[in-house]
Amino acid sequence: MKLTEFVAVLGLGVSGCAVAEALLKRGSKVVGADEAPAEKILQREQVKQLVAQGVELLAGEGAFWRLADLRPKLAILSPGISVHREEIKALAQSGTKIIGEVEFSYQLLVNEFGREKVCIVAVTGTKGKTTTVHLIAEMLKASGLTTILAGNVGTPLAKFVDELPKDKTDLPIRLVMEVSSFQLATCETFRPDIAALTTLFVDHLDWHADAEDYRRSKAKIFANQRGDDWAVLNADNAGARWMAQFVRSRILWCGKEVAASCPYCTHWVSDDGEIVWAALGNEKFPVARLSEFMLRGEHNHQNLRVAVGSALLAGARPDAIADAVRNFKGVTHRLELVGEINGVRFINDSAATTPDAAAAGIRSFDAPVVLIAGGRDKGGNWDGFKKAMKGRIKALVAIGEFADKLVEMAKEAEVKVTKATNMEDAVQKAFELASSGDVVLLSPGCASFDMFASYAQRGEKFREAVQNLRR
Repeated sequence: MKLTEFVAVLGLGVSGCAVAEALLKRGSKVVGADEAPAEKILQREQVKQLVAQGVELLAGEGAFWRLADLRPKLAILSPGISVHREEIKALAQSGTKIIGEVEFSYQLLVNEFGREKVCIVAVTGTKGKTTTVHLIAEMLKASGLTTILAGNVGTPLAKFVDELPKDKTDLPIRLVMEVSSFQLATCETFRPDIAALTTLFVDHLDWHADAEDYRRSKAKIFANQRGDDWAVLNADNAGARWMAQFVRSRILWCGKEVAASCPYCTHWVSDDGEIVWAALGNEKFPVARLSEFMLRGEHNHQNLRVAVGSALLAGARPDAIADAVRNFKGVTHRLELVGEINGVRFINDSAATTPDAAAAGIRSFDAPVVLIAGGRDKGGNWDGFKKAMKGRIKALVAIGEFADKLVEMAKEAEVKVTKATNMEDAVQKAFELASSGDVVLLSPGCASFDMFASYAQRGEKFREAVQNLRR
């Protein structure tokens, strides 16, 4: 990749700032465009430092439209900015080359570090990818392999490129990445050695043009793979099975019944309800015990199987994988126990931002569930959620923009329902509806942006409300 003299970075969040910093180090002139007001952006310490180092700031409403007048040769999008926006289309039509942070960072990695020195394990999926990448990273670290966790899990790859140990002898470095559909949509050359797909439903129709555009973006994780690369697919998910048609590399299948249902498969991960088994070629061997895995729900067992398959292909040892499985306590905001009051358990599943993810959370518990759900709908299909409600939900507390729709669903399912104005109110009402032995579950099924800055902030507000209730 040849960096031009003038590069625009769109969006000055975590990934945008990392890209701008990398560009400055390479002598590029950088303009940072963000639609937030300048006074708000400059409250961030990282942005202030970038401006002090010479980044030109273009801020406020219409910033992306104004950027087209500057005609930058290259523009790098932050993941939250859709390529389907009219301003971005206009920028592309003006002659600006548009890529995303993952593509930019990958090209830097290849050009400056060397592709043969890194083994990239990339994970995507509608749900399950964050838990899966953390599991993979722990399995590789337990095996004594130099491992970096990056991508959509909070630390952009761009931040790591200048810190990679170029003189290390224990190569290749294992780079484990979570990649979203937003990031994949702007990829052109990105090629993981191991590309894993956890699940495929329909999501983010507020960003993508339609469901087909969303699926095409996910499929790009396999687009540049070669015959000796690997795809790891969840056989228990219909969407992941459908995605196999786009795979050009070898496939390792993961599934509860895959060992029995695919007699010709030579590479697979399965389980018998107690032991997780794997096959690599003609060798079949035990890897871990399901009873020692702390995370609840069949969806987490699916994540575990995908993680085991990916880690094995990346060089993890079976005994180290077993240790990682025993010690893994999960990821914040994903079916996380945040407290218990008078026999009522409070579970934070704020990362469940789709109806299917919320349904999986509901199905994870045998105890009666008082559900807190709602927020900003992303255009998903709620049929599975409605089915999960019946017989499992004791009561529903609806919040946010989607509250009225949830009230209608609850009444159809003959579930007791009430609305709450904020998280404190929701937790209080849910506790009043619960009895000892019940679960109060925050599993919203919606995005958080109507009431909160992120799903993480929503989860923290839930945690605070539970702590206040205890006091």
